[in-house]
Amino acid sequence: MRVKQVSGFKILVVDDFPREFFDELTKYGKVVKAANVDEGLQLGDVDILVVRSKTKVDKELLNRMPSLKCVISATHGRDHVDVDRLRERGVEFHDVPVQSRDVAQGVVAYVLAHATKLVVGDGLMKRGEWKKGELKGSRIAGKTLGIIGYGRIGREVAKMASALGMNVVVYDPYVEEVKTAAALDELLEASDFVTVHVPFTKETKGMIGRKEISKMKDGAYLINTARGGIVDEGALLEALRQGKLGGAALDVYARQPPFNNETASELVRDDRVIATPHSIAQTIEAIEEKGEGVIRIIKDYVRKHPSNRNRLRC
Repeated sequence: MRVKQVSGFKILVVDDFPREFFDELTKYGKVVKAANVDEGLQLGDVDILVVRSKTKVDKELLNRMPSLKCVISATHGRDHVDVDRLRERGVEFHDVPVQSRDVAQGVVAYVLAHATKLVVGDGLMKRGEWKKGELKGSRIAGKTLGIIGYGRIGREVAKMASALGMNVVVYDPYVEEVKTAAALDELLEASDFVTVHVPFTKETKGMIGRKEISKMKDGAYLINTARGGIVDEGALLEALRQGKLGGAALDVYARQPPFNNETASELVRDDRVIATPHSIAQTIEAIEEKGEGVIRIIKDYVRKHPSNRNRLRC
């Protein structure tokens, strides 16, 4: 019988991954999978925590995890993780931002869906209504796409939009030497489509509100795949009802799921809004890459930090 020494780390995964991911992860410790971190879950001896955006890694959760040594978030955004408190506790933090192209492809899909009236046409057909004459779209080549936030995702969106013949303008005060950079007001006034790609912070909370929307072109479209709190949902709903905007596309909401919030629910039900459940970048390839990234981080952590709770496996 061959005896192998295995890390004694306890790894909690609050997310869904393929079976192969969990099979591989067992090489590096005892793995526990959970849908959430409710009060009934034993957290006191967890060493490594793997989460996505639905799990808030805050003071309350950290107080329940005295043994925690490493947090891995399989996301681009970090607003759900109190990184400063982790640093104070001496807990390592890693993220796995692999969905830039997936988000970008989703943004382009929203643009094309609105431009071709694809969702409206599909709905009419499913109701047995043939209204070809009423469905007049627009050609996106030559239209202007305003990108708010020019990080990894914003750059991918720019590449794809440019390949489709769109004019691209960018607003990001933290990125220097961008040829297409513009002031926020200039971007809003010039764009036929505006897409948001900034992190959710105190600075960006409510960044796109009534004042900003009023500066947008009449009939323009607003797309948000970043975080819900960045766009004022009440102001967006008002602009749609007044006919200021031609439509919107939302993958994120101030409260998720949004159905118990009156304003968000009305946005989701509005025919001018394409609404998805924070899923636009959830591709098979991205999920696989996230899993591979998480395993690489854990493998490296276990190698650098041998556990004093090692156990034997036959």
